[in-house]
Amino acid sequence: MARSIVSINSLLVALKTINSSLLVKLQHLGFNTRLELGQEQEYTVKSLILAIDTLAIHFLTITSNRSQFIQRTSYKERMEIESCLKNLHDCLQQTQQQLNEFHPVDYQCDSQHALLYTNEAGEQQQLKLVEAVDYIDMIKPYCRMLETIIAHQRIHALSAVLETLLSKETAMTEQENELTEEQSNALELSQYLIRQAL
Repeated sequence: MARSIVSINSLLVALKTINSSLLVKLQHLGFNTRLELGQEQEYTVKSLILAIDTLAIHFLTITSNRSQFIQRTSYKERMEIESCLKNLHDCLQQTQQQLNEFHPVDYQCDSQHALLYTNEAGEQQQLKLVEAVDYIDMIKPYCRMLETIIAHQRIHALSAVLETLLSKETAMTEQENELTEEQSNALELSQYLIRQAL
């Protein structure tokens, strides 16, 4: 088994584990999770945390077929994915540590800026989670690449099913001149799924 996949899967599980408690903890400490962040304010704090969770699930699904994942990615790409995931994991760990040290009595959450707070010394600080946007953006191209590969594989599989049904239809047309209801439904479903995949 490839070391890179083991490491990637381990990081994904760790990401999901840390991420699962972040939203509740942020809300409990008084952070407004509806505030926006990102270069173009593309995330709220809540949607960022959900995006991390979705990303982890998506990659776990993709890497579950190890041989295919290895065939479809280069070693360099796997190392880059691993590096991005490690940075994201470190970011979440540091955020978790910051939240463990956060004292709602002594610290004041900023109501206008996401993940910003004022500490007891009056200094403004921001939770490390704000950097997660950058790591997600670095990983997105790999997600899209792998999604495209999976979509192409599904299209080929559905095309094969459709071809089989069409060849059976031709053979049956010669014999009965129409499809059974089951074959007709299967043919319609295959055509629908192919249109959706495209």
